[in-house]
Amino acid sequence: MTIKMLIVDDEPIICRGLRETIPWDSIGVEVVGEAADGAEALELIKRQPVDLVLTDINMDGMDGLVLSKTLRERHSEIRIIILSGYDDFEYARQAIRIGVEDYLLKPVNVDELMGMVQRIGGELEQEANQRKEAVRDCWLSWLKSLMQNGGALPDGEKTPSVPAGAHSFRFVASQLEDYAMWAEQSAEEERQTVRRKWEQAVHNALSEEGQEVFSFFHHPNLLISLCIDSREVSREKLLAALGEVPGPAVEAHSLHFGVSPDFQALTEAYTRCENAIAAVQLSAAMEGRTVLFHEESVSPRRNRGLFAPAELEKELVNLLFNGSIDELEDVLGKMMDQSREKGNLLADIVQAVKELKVVIQRRLRTSSVDVSDEIEGFLAGEIDLHVHNSYRALEALIRRELLSLFTLIHSSVGGKNHWTIDRVKKYIESHYTNDLRASEVAAWLKITPNYFSIVFNQYFGKGFAEYLNEVRIEHAKAFLRETHDRVFEIAEKVGYKDYKYFCSIFKSYTGVTPTQYRKLAETTPT
Repeated sequence: MTIKMLIVDDEPIICRGLRETIPWDSIGVEVVGEAADGAEALELIKRQPVDLVLTDINMDGMDGLVLSKTLRERHSEIRIIILSGYDDFEYARQAIRIGVEDYLLKPVNVDELMGMVQRIGGELEQEANQRKEAVRDCWLSWLKSLMQNGGALPDGEKTPSVPAGAHSFRFVASQLEDYAMWAEQSAEEERQTVRRKWEQAVHNALSEEGQEVFSFFHHPNLLISLCIDSREVSREKLLAALGEVPGPAVEAHSLHFGVSPDFQALTEAYTRCENAIAAVQLSAAMEGRTVLFHEESVSPRRNRGLFAPAELEKELVNLLFNGSIDELEDVLGKMMDQSREKGNLLADIVQAVKELKVVIQRRLRTSSVDVSDEIEGFLAGEIDLHVHNSYRALEALIRRELLSLFTLIHSSVGGKNHWTIDRVKKYIESHYTNDLRASEVAAWLKITPNYFSIVFNQYFGKGFAEYLNEVRIEHAKAFLRETHDRVFEIAEKVGYKDYKYFCSIFKSYTGVTPTQYRKLAETTPT
């Protein structure tokens, strides 16, 4: 922050000396003018923003005392430093009563003066940041309330004051491409870090175009940014600025943007925000576009039947009952390719899959397979298109659900899940030393975590975590009996990074500590 300072003294040589002999720029100060008395200073302040007045107290015309009192009444935000001689101490005392806290005795000590100005500058910057934060909180509170209440503000909710010089408003909505696929592989801490970088990158890009920006996450994968333009910003400049925003996550996960038309009345805010959101969702259906303006976004041609022609839909249903996983995936891939080529919206795809569910239910009623309860879990609930916000992400979701349904149907026909369980056992045995999770095994099997949990519990009579612990403890027991490895080394070998946690788990399963178990094994004849 640059401090704008005005020097007031009726002796030109002193004004020039204060201005030219002190390195003001080294402490972030700009001397914006000089005045010979208080009246001239007040006139200058009308034309020029001033943060700090450095004034002599005893001057011909309006003296520093009257100037200070007037500034306190008219411009209380301006800070004042009084310069006074020893003979003017009574004046300085009166200035202090007015509220002027900073004064120096002549002759001025340059280091002392610069130190005082630096301190005041720090205080001014803190006050400016607090005012800025209060304005930001006001805008964000209003925006969040507007979105949460569908455009209708609750009683008592006030619309923020429009800044002086505001030319127009616009909304920019942004999403991370393939969010579902990235979020599944990242921890919450990483996702929060990405969102912070994402918001900062968007803020920087828009601010460089002279826009004041207020942003908030309306959804973990939907950043809403309100831009207040101080001047007209062309579409070309916005396109260039947003097109250069770096993706905040791993490679291949870029940001997509939807831009609303600009508007002048805040009564249009909710509608324009919805325009921006609609545009960013459409971008997933438009190849090669990462920035989409609402007024140019012509909705892709809608095809209610995603799986047209009907032959492919019929083939898919038949494969669920009589085909193989590879055949099922091949047909699903063809359907999604056709949908992408035709320009189906993601919402259209979801609707078509719901219709497919009805077809599958009809087929189940005519077959000997009784999984009527389980079929209700197939794509149950609403699909969040802010999460599954691309063809790839939505296809991955549909594929997992169909493969789970395929497994369910075929296991019911066979009566058991031996083929699945055998694969699970082998996988756990090969990976038990890693940080293994049920969701990882389910993904490897190409079934949903929920269905995997059902099958696992039905066969083993226990949860995945309990079974994994048992496998690890059995291996640990073998290492304790057959090797001289230290206990903490064995803990790491069988997949436990925390030594104390390993000892606790081991005792809960065996009734003794690892050290006690080793001693018992040494004294017990084989």
